[in-house]
Amino acid sequence: MFLIYPHTLPPAGRGRSGLRARQAGLTLIELMISITVGLFLVAGLATLIANQSGTRAEIDKSGRMIESGRYALQTLVQDLQLAGYWGELSIIPTAPAALPDPCATAVADIQPALPLHLQGKSDVIVATLATEPITCVTNQLANTDVLVIRRTDTQEIPLASAVAGQVYVQTGLTPSGMGLEYRMGTGSDTSVFTLKKKDGTAASLRKVLVHIYYVSQCSEPVANSCAGADGGTPIPTLKRMELGVAAGNPAMTAVSIAEGIENLQIDYGVDTDNDGVPDGDYTNGAALGVSDWPNVMSVKVNLLAKSPETTAGYTDTKLYDLGSFKTTAAMNDHYKRHVFSQTVRIINPSGRRPL
Repeated sequence: MFLIYPHTLPPAGRGRSGLRARQAGLTLIELMISITVGLFLVAGLATLIANQSGTRAEIDKSGRMIESGRYALQTLVQDLQLAGYWGELSIIPTAPAALPDPCATAVADIQPALPLHLQGKSDVIVATLATEPITCVTNQLANTDVLVIRRTDTQEIPLASAVAGQVYVQTGLTPSGMGLEYRMGTGSDTSVFTLKKKDGTAASLRKVLVHIYYVSQCSEPVANSCAGADGGTPIPTLKRMELGVAAGNPAMTAVSIAEGIENLQIDYGVDTDNDGVPDGDYTNGAALGVSDWPNVMSVKVNLLAKSPETTAGYTDTKLYDLGSFKTTAAMNDHYKRHVFSQTVRIINPSGRRPL
């Protein structure tokens, strides 16, 4: 038998209420531990979000750089593949005695340049050389190349649709029907275009295209100067001067192709035995004379694209190989860069030569 002593048990009411009092709420130490654990969790989440945001920003910057570089390269390649395209005209006149001015807009100056489907300048600063013929190129970035492409539009138009001031080429039969010739003139003087098709109707026209590619120091010049342009931070941009129309007259107009293109270097493959295939090593335009340009059958394009924004903690110590041009020195700034290169066959001039 067990004996129960009543005095060993606390009164029912006081004991239960005391127990509840001891178990209610948290102590200060427990509260501090909870807050500390919570702060660690919040800090971890904040770090994770910051890292993901930084990674996403770098991916966006790299994507924009790659997109600009690829678009610039694609634009150049597509234009080069059509260089020397003159529609139905298959026999090209002989080269002129001197290099023509690519910026010329008069038909009398454009027509002699017909045999030069390509023309270029290497490692020159156009603004500082009074003898340079490429007078319409302004704000050129130092030590970058200039590339001139001449051809006609692939789309032909009827004579009645000619635009005043636009330069055209017409290829067809002479009025007597005894020979195949070409005519060059502007849409302001359609009397020049007297050639016919086989059915006797007026031969169609093709727009003459002269494209001058270069790297500008900025995207949006202010008063034709890059000082203070682009919000105070000039953005190097691949641009193109185009032969078009302004106020009813032939004119050269600047068009931006892709921002962030920091360098353009072109190497040329020259055909020395008239078989349509380049011979020997590729060379830059500085080594080519007026008699060499009609024989350029292949081109190597080298572009250097720059990220649109800096990357914190990154320093560009890389060297970039841009073909025969000397390797570019390390920039030692905080921009990431990428080289885009491609070799292009100049299809039309090489296709007109016997194998």
